[in-house]
Amino acid sequence: WQEGKVSGTVYSHDDSHTRLMGDVYSAYLWSNPLHAGIWPSINQYEAEVVAMTANLLHGGSTTSRGDDSERNSGAVGCMTSGGTESVVMAIKAHATYYGKHRGIHHPEIICGSTAHASVDKACEMFHIRKVTIDCNNRDSSFTLEPTKVERYITGNTIMIFASAPSYPQGVIDPIEELSNIALRHDIGLHVDACLGGFVLPFAKKLLSVGGRSSPIPKFDFECPGVTSMSIDTHKYGYATKGTSVVLYRDAELRRAQYFSYAQWSGGLYTTPTIPGSRPGALIACAWAAMVSIGESGYTSRVKSLLEASEKIANGINDIPGLCLLHGNQIPTMVVCFGCKKDEKDLDIYRISDLMSHKGWELNSLQNPACVHVCVTLNVCSVAENLLQDLKETVQEVYKEAAAAGGGTKLKKKGSAAIYGMSGSLPAGPVNEVLKCYNDLSLSP
Repeated sequence: WQEGKVSGTVYSHDDSHTRLMGDVYSAYLWSNPLHAGIWPSINQYEAEVVAMTANLLHGGSTTSRGDDSERNSGAVGCMTSGGTESVVMAIKAHATYYGKHRGIHHPEIICGSTAHASVDKACEMFHIRKVTIDCNNRDSSFTLEPTKVERYITGNTIMIFASAPSYPQGVIDPIEELSNIALRHDIGLHVDACLGGFVLPFAKKLLSVGGRSSPIPKFDFECPGVTSMSIDTHKYGYATKGTSVVLYRDAELRRAQYFSYAQWSGGLYTTPTIPGSRPGALIACAWAAMVSIGESGYTSRVKSLLEASEKIANGINDIPGLCLLHGNQIPTMVVCFGCKKDEKDLDIYRISDLMSHKGWELNSLQNPACVHVCVTLNVCSVAENLLQDLKETVQEVYKEAAAAGGGTKLKKKGSAAIYGMSGSLPAGPVNEVLKCYNDLSLSP
């Protein structure tokens, strides 16, 4: 990853920043926010990380949904162990809140097929019905269609789940339109900005210079129907792994997230999130990352990401047989591509395998078959190398197809064989295979 050949994974490229994170972690090695009286600074760091993140996302002073004239003190939230826990907490809060206020006993969530798998985890944990709208049509923009969302709303709907941007194609759902629907039906709207939370606010400013309107649409608490958001500090916030922020429009919804047990024999017990003990050192690192980088630092980093993403996207667009898969949106940090629909001699998974032989670790996706590169600061410096290797790899696959008498006659191998097999089987057997993978990963 130090050579920039890994998609996502490690987002910082600065050795001095790495040393800072190590020094801060060491200073707070044994800290635990569960014991606020011993480490009060950790709780202050968390509160400030939440406040700074909320300010980025128009959460500094939000309007209550019930009355446009009633304003609260701003979005609130807490830190979690990562994007998955942030999403799980937001869904738990909505299920608890709407279950209490509207008597919903069989809650439903509406989301797109591009929504993160953490939604599936939360629905499995809390016995929530997930209503999935297909967004995987290559001819569409891979976004959640508002008209379809409204069609599926019932008396049991507690939340619409949207992405800014989605993990697979890196596109932003039409949050403003979804916000209007959420307000009209008095339901929640969660925006998963785990990837975009520390990129889109700065990209919006950078792309709106000279009086131009920004191509980045409204996606955060600026939309009055948005009730919660998830933002990863350990991605483009450049904090050490294991921290994220979940934000709520108001304190009442956040309170529905908490766990409180007054009758436990071990004493009065409450925690804001799932864990009891939490690593205070990670919270301190998130605070140190945000304070040390500052607005100017994030702006310059996002500028590099935008330039590299555009260069990679334009380069891929010029490679015969390949096409970009992000609708009409500009790529801000995720560049997704696949083979053209009428291309018979190319297999995107074979391309991905051969790229791995050259040292590149790209992300293979499915439904539709495609690959993406999540552009990090390390990737920015090797964008030209990526394009050159990709161009050569595509030519290699063309030659393989010609030698076999056509791409359809090529024997599937590597990830092409794996995804081909999984696509032809029901989900049950494939899930069992995935569980075997976990067994092997946990074996000594």
